[in-house]
Amino acid sequence: MRLIGVATQFRLGEGVPRARFWGVLEPYLEALSSQGLAHVLLPPQPREALERILSHLDGLLLPGGGDLDPALYGEEPHPSLGEVSPERDDHELFLARYAAERGLPTLGVCRGLQVMNVALGGTLYQDLEAQGLKGVQHYQKSPPPALAHTLQQVEQSPLSNLFPEGFRVNSYHHQGVKTLGRGLRPLAVAPDGLVEAVALEGHPLFLGVQWHPELLRGHHPLFGLLRA
Repeated sequence: MRLIGVATQFRLGEGVPRARFWGVLEPYLEALSSQGLAHVLLPPQPREALERILSHLDGLLLPGGGDLDPALYGEEPHPSLGEVSPERDDHELFLARYAAERGLPTLGVCRGLQVMNVALGGTLYQDLEAQGLKGVQHYQKSPPPALAHTLQQVEQSPLSNLFPEGFRVNSYHHQGVKTLGRGLRPLAVAPDGLVEAVALEGHPLFLGVQWHPELLRGHHPLFGLLRA
């Protein structure tokens, strides 16, 4: 059974002091388990410790979450920017760069795609609607399993074996890829042209998707790509 490292999300714990609680939302773990994949959680820790752990893993999952600090791609904060976590940003950018450089199979979900892009020098729209992308509902109000919009695949990729042309996705994000990072190529775009799936040229699997496949049982085979 292949072992997948999962970068942790966080929230503030209760009590005094209100320390951060690092963990992962259950649907990600259910999606991995549905594909026969074991998992281990990766909270922030010293680089030496992370490198030792990563060398024993078969893959990496970068889950969704809050906004990245725009200073990471050379921009000032937009008024619509949400809360940022420098510690989480630093942790996940290290993981993404390690995976890109070492050929570690990696799946990024929503924020995870954005981390991959910024890790390789790309930039983001800090708020899609405020920055002119108003034609598509990127932050849907309906909960799962409702779907928000279609995606058009723009080249052959692992997605092509899983989904038909014009497949529909859910959508819970207000940021997105503006300029692609080094070596990343677009795989699928929304009707307004926003890139919503990317892969790294020459890498076994460095795949980022902007929607939330963990919330859609029919999309769980995406996680199975980490078996490659």
